[in-house]
Amino acid sequence: MSDEKNKESCNEAVEREKLFHEYDQALEIGHHGDTVLYEVTAIVWGANTLLLGFILEVPCESSNQRLVLLSAIVGFFLSAYVPLVYRLIKSGQRIAFSKSAEIEADLGLKHKIHTEIRARYPKWHPGEIAMWLLSVLFLIGWLYVCINSWNCLDSNHFPPQIGGYFLVPISTIE
Repeated sequence: MSDEKNKESCNEAVEREKLFHEYDQALEIGHHGDTVLYEVTAIVWGANTLLLGFILEVPCESSNQRLVLLSAIVGFFLSAYVPLVYRLIKSGQRIAFSKSAEIEADLGLKHKIHTEIRARYPKWHPGEIAMWLLSVLFLIGWLYVCINSWNCLDSNHFPPQIGGYFLVPISTIE
């Protein structure tokens, strides 16, 4: 009888240890997602800012307008990549954090730190709003650069009402 109790007690300890391991893994996955997201965002937005700075120096008459157009297309897709990464990472993170809250309840943890943090985090998600706002601004900026570069390249091939009146070339703005 005592061997059965010891075996049962040992099995409970093993199961509890497994739950703690799952809890640690769930939190680690959730936090790793934020780290990846911050790195992707910082790299893309930093590259966008640097690239825009170089592009604004290219005059409309320059033969480098093809490179400006190509850079704008690349910048546009890089800017669109940030919300995509955000969506993918946050979907995995929601699962991980949901599981950690379940495990906190299963283990009967007294403080339930993660659950409390989740409850206090603003429901209007300020980080997501900032990400979308800045991403949309970069997308609009790159679209403007694409259209402007196209107009610079083809202003001699289109009639004035199509080629030159939509946007003022960047090089003429002072």
